[in-house]
Amino acid sequence: MENKLSKYGVSQPVNRPKIKPVKQLNLDTPEGQHLVHAEARLILAKHKNTFRRLASM
Repeated sequence: MENKLSKYGVSQPVNRPKIKPVKQLNLDTPEGQHLVHAEARLILAKHKNTFRRLASM
């Protein structure tokens, strides 16, 4: 197999172990509901004009 990273100066690529997710999100708890509310507020603030256009359709 050809080393595809050799053009970037990597002589021998290293196989890294896969990292499995360990945290479970429970959105039924008050902390989970706060997380959803905070993320929604950030998205609404970032895309205010887009949501305004969609609301007027």
